[in-house]
Amino acid sequence: MYANAQLYIDDSGFTILGDYTHYYEGVFNIFPKANQDWPILSHISTSYNSCVFEVINSPKLNSDYDYCTGISVNCVSRPNQINMGVMTNATGAYTNNSGRSYGVFSQAGLSTPGWNYGVCTSLYYGNNGAGLYASSGYNYDGLNVNGSWAGYFDGNVKVVGNMSATSYTTTSDYRLKHSIRQIDNGSLDKVMGMNVIRYRLKNPEVDLGDTAKTVHYAFPEDSPILKKDHFGLIAQELKEIYPELVDEGEDGYLSVNYMELVPILIKSIQELTSKVDALENEAAKSIQRGDKNTMTGGLNLQAILYQNDPNPFTENTAIKCVIPNGIRNAVLYIYDMNGHQIDSRTITERGNASLTIEGNSLDAGMYLYSLITDGTVVDTKRMILTK
Repeated sequence: MYANAQLYIDDSGFTILGDYTHYYEGVFNIFPKANQDWPILSHISTSYNSCVFEVINSPKLNSDYDYCTGISVNCVSRPNQINMGVMTNATGAYTNNSGRSYGVFSQAGLSTPGWNYGVCTSLYYGNNGAGLYASSGYNYDGLNVNGSWAGYFDGNVKVVGNMSATSYTTTSDYRLKHSIRQIDNGSLDKVMGMNVIRYRLKNPEVDLGDTAKTVHYAFPEDSPILKKDHFGLIAQELKEIYPELVDEGEDGYLSVNYMELVPILIKSIQELTSKVDALENEAAKSIQRGDKNTMTGGLNLQAILYQNDPNPFTENTAIKCVIPNGIRNAVLYIYDMNGHQIDSRTITERGNASLTIEGNSLDAGMYLYSLITDGTVVDTKRMILTK
């Protein structure tokens, strides 16, 4: 029966789109199947516009590649109109909670070594635009995209799992900013109040929107992302210090904007450097004056431990300190983050002293170092070794 068919291929090889009456009225040009020894081609060309719809099932179409195409759609470009090769629309079920809508659903597999693409798109001739455009709203007509992009996303993007890239950049042109002002001093104190933690991820359950009793998880049980340690901050704690760096997602979970935390850390380093410079200048002036309460002649001066420089470091770093003349024993101890002592250096100099820590003697990571004089802890600081 042809009357109820949207797309019908009968035994004689004719393809019919629409009802039987339209077929005889010549609304569509119908082509029979080719000989079975050749590619099977069912071709429909409408008389209303320039779009051509081809249904192909072919083992080979040309001499260069072997194609086996389920559906091939060609839309000839016409000026002043929207030309769509394929347009799909899926509306979810409103009657229950198990409905799912897929505008496009595709799978690919079994190809070796790795030419499997669920969706493969390309932007050709270097035109402005994107190979893949996606919008989280109703802007389905897209945007006027300058430049050539493999992918362009209009809206928030969420990734469950690792995301890898050669580099990450953030738009920071001053022409896109207003109300520009300096960060107030005090960043160092706020950074010192941040609780840096080491943790492992839970495997969150995924809501598939149905009543199935089976529990679905975001990651496989043997996923490396669940087995290794991660480092970061707790969003609820950071929100008390910098609420601007914490966002709440539609799922109710909090996330941290680590990229915008970098300028805060830079400001903290600048503040710390200013304080160290001021202390070093004051100590140098005291030495020149020969003050009695200094490291050169006094017995009452307290020892000072400075931040290592550079920090972080990759090869060597210098730790400076001030040891008054009256100190009998001065030792610099180095600990890992678990509190285990891994090295100690006896300081024999008095006044300004400096020790060099060789990076090749330690593994990459964060360490604590403490200055102890005559059995009293003077200060403890952190240093970071990267390789």
